[in-house]
Amino acid sequence: MSRLFMCTLLCWLLGLVSAFVYADSPARQPSVAFYYGNEPPVELLSQFDWIVVEAANVGSAEQRLLAQHGGQPFAYVSIGELDAWRGATTSLPAAALVASNAAWNSQVADLTHPAWRTYLLEEHIRPLWQAGYRGLFLDTLDSYRLFAPDGPAAERQQTALVDIIHAIKQQFPEMQLLLNRGFEVLEQVHGKIVGVAAESLYRGWNPTTQVYGAVPDNDQAWLYQQLARVRDHYRLPAIAIDYVPAAQRELARTTAQRIHAEGFIPWVSVPQLNQMGVGLVEPIPRRVLVLFDKSKTEAGELAYTNAHRYLAMPLEYLGYGAEYLDVNGPLPSDLLHGRYAGVVTWFNEPITNAPHYGAWLQHQMEHGLRAAIVGVPGVPIAGTLGRLMGLREVHGIAAQGLSVVNHDDVANFEGMPLPPPVPQTSYEMVGSGLTAHLTIRDNAGRHFAPIVTGAWGGLASYPWVVEEANEYQKRWNLDPFKFLQRALALPDIPVPDATTENGARYWMTQIDGDAFVSRADLPGTPFTGELMLSDILMRYQVPTTVSIIEGEIGPDGLYPQYRSVLEPLARRIFALPWVEVATHTFSHPFEWESLNENDLAGQGKTTAGFNYNMPIPNYRFSLRREIEGSANYINRTLAPAGKPVSVVLWTGNALPPEEALAIADELGLRNINGGNTSVTHSNPTMTRVYPMLRPVGRYLQVYAPQINENVYTNNMLGPLWGYRRAIETYQITDQPRRLKPIDIYYHFYSAASPGALRALHQVYEYVLTQETLPVYTSTWSDVATQWYHTGVARHLDGGWVIQGTHHMRTLRLPTSLGWPDLERSTNVAGVREIASGRYVALSGATGAQLYLSPHAPQTPHLRYANGRIETWQQTSPGQITLSIAAEHVPLQVELAATQGCQVSAPNARLEQRGTSTFLHYGSARGERICSGQLIPDSNLRFSSATTGGRPSLNE
Repeated sequence: MSRLFMCTLLCWLLGLVSAFVYADSPARQPSVAFYYGNEPPVELLSQFDWIVVEAANVGSAEQRLLAQHGGQPFAYVSIGELDAWRGATTSLPAAALVASNAAWNSQVADLTHPAWRTYLLEEHIRPLWQAGYRGLFLDTLDSYRLFAPDGPAAERQQTALVDIIHAIKQQFPEMQLLLNRGFEVLEQVHGKIVGVAAESLYRGWNPTTQVYGAVPDNDQAWLYQQLARVRDHYRLPAIAIDYVPAAQRELARTTAQRIHAEGFIPWVSVPQLNQMGVGLVEPIPRRVLVLFDKSKTEAGELAYTNAHRYLAMPLEYLGYGAEYLDVNGPLPSDLLHGRYAGVVTWFNEPITNAPHYGAWLQHQMEHGLRAAIVGVPGVPIAGTLGRLMGLREVHGIAAQGLSVVNHDDVANFEGMPLPPPVPQTSYEMVGSGLTAHLTIRDNAGRHFAPIVTGAWGGLASYPWVVEEANEYQKRWNLDPFKFLQRALALPDIPVPDATTENGARYWMTQIDGDAFVSRADLPGTPFTGELMLSDILMRYQVPTTVSIIEGEIGPDGLYPQYRSVLEPLARRIFALPWVEVATHTFSHPFEWESLNENDLAGQGKTTAGFNYNMPIPNYRFSLRREIEGSANYINRTLAPAGKPVSVVLWTGNALPPEEALAIADELGLRNINGGNTSVTHSNPTMTRVYPMLRPVGRYLQVYAPQINENVYTNNMLGPLWGYRRAIETYQITDQPRRLKPIDIYYHFYSAASPGALRALHQVYEYVLTQETLPVYTSTWSDVATQWYHTGVARHLDGGWVIQGTHHMRTLRLPTSLGWPDLERSTNVAGVREIASGRYVALSGATGAQLYLSPHAPQTPHLRYANGRIETWQQTSPGQITLSIAAEHVPLQVELAATQGCQVSAPNARLEQRGTSTFLHYGSARGERICSGQLIPDSNLRFSSATTGGRPSLNE
């Protein structure tokens, strides 16, 4: 990939030496999490340094994801007991299992018995080693006390325990061992282990009485001494695992703080260890569980659900990704409070398995999970569930005399329906602690609350959510941003943001391959590709992703007679340095869900009158042929050497099945397209703004930020100049909330008519006036995908730990959180406040630590750049090396807080405005590399070179 403009900045910030040492201090203790539940939340657990799991509940893909940020998974191993559910492959002699532990339904082992040792090493630990585990958490080390409480019998068990630990290290020398207690043998094994954990330092749980409570003072004092010995004498991490009820999150936090204050590593959860607890860091659950009724959804496709269509986008803006689940299938049995930010539903009618779902919902809500219920609840709000919510259903409300008594801004976002619609069901508030965001009154003087929030979540009931005139004319009554935030009690956090980088809005350009074979309505009737090359691609030399449809121009397609002209034309386009190569598939599926493997091409009809795919003779549909086959054709025939297909641009209704996404992922292809964001001034409603992502199984489809010219031109039936209205979409999705990057997205047929081509020029010229960071669609696809997985966690020292920031490099700060404290933070490059928000620029390292301050930073930092940070190094305390590269456009940089500095930068035009220094480069042709040194109250000098490589700093 060509990088034509680069700027390297070396900052020597003398005052920051102690600050950087402070910021590194949390890394001295590993953060540790314990999770034994089903389907472990890898996106949360992976934010810890050590992750203890029950390996039987972790698949190979999940195991890899646990380590995605550098963490070490530890597999649970019971050294002293055999769980009833686990069993053994070979039968163990009765003499090896000598007692029972009724509290955990397990058998207690004689550690001296050779058969037990063989079982541990060969049947339990070796398979874990072969599965890739390099860490073990050794539990039940003192279970032998159930049959050998003390004396010589206990000593024999301890000797056998030491031998087992030594044998594990001898056979698996790279295996890291973490112990649960084992205090009696620490002197013999401390050199073989990496840490010690113990349960119930301050808060515990009695398995016999099933009661939580404070640990007695004597027990606290004894365990404190043991953990202190681990920490101080053996210099090992000492971990305290305490237990509190699932719903008492604040108690969990204060307990973790108390443990941490004593110099121990905390983990506070429930005794089953099937809930995300609080540790040295507390990951913010950035996923929301969205339940939908697949049986009552068109084609069973979540993209057609109201929850996906209307609620996923506001959730994404607030920083939360949707995870979808069919309400008719198995529902998670683990406690979800702490794993998800909440559960969200939007049903259109009662669901089939209402009793099962209602009981599940009530159980989760009783344990602290909040719910945002929109539309029809799906289950009766009655009985114990109604009492929990403090609501009573009311039916048979008459239209006569119905009036709005009052409402707040949650209930009047884009308009209030007048006269008030008549609900089939509404709700009376009978409990305490509820807030009515809308109150209506009937002719009898009864008051109802159709939109209400409380300690359990919130309810926004039909018909007070969206007002609908027709399929394309809808508007929100409910403010989805405020409702979701209040219903789910979403905290103010640094929000991962996929719209902006280095203070600039992303800009990508993409061309779908349709009509590459068509001719323009211009003199000489040139092919659209010829006109697009001469009038657009050569004029606007910005990062552009271009695709073709193999079935249009290839030898096996519909128009092989034009191959001799169109293939050389495609080669010329793909050879342009600023063009990224993409495939638009082989037969351009129009309706993906209607196509099955081996279907004859050209069958069926969509509602728009198209076949399900192009009618290519003798072709039978194959997902692999569509993606891999078309990519191979382009790589073999059209793409320059060393510049293969990078992206698949989805076609038609752009709803590829999971297998299609899997094939693209297998081939290393990014993916984009889908969604239908087309909000305009004549229809300025957020109902026309689609989400960013469509999760499908283990994969993510990335939607295009804005839709293509098809929608703006009524499928090219007119007005042909309609695509210029995309400018309105860019504006509305920028302020007051920046919801989307800019995407100039069109087809080759935009070159077929003068009006459409003129509109395209207008769109380009507008975007050139904006503060943008041009990137390829492959780059932004990586940003959007990583956004879903980015970890945000609170550290107990008050800072924030951000994981997964190599592609996704921006945090949007609510003003309530203040500003980044650049002196204490690491891998934080700068900040910029604009009308759309306060955007923090990260360095592009895999992780960052963010500390906050009530004051804007006064130390030199990056405020704006239209390029991406290439390198960011803290080469020594207080010394930062920074390089920035723009993609085929002249580099523009603003350095803030440079007061007192003199700047010299050959080949750049320098401009001083207030306390900022601006660097402007006038051309993107040729390679220029600039370097400099910044010393506050001194000089900033840049020297330039036209050679490749990194210049050395002029001392």
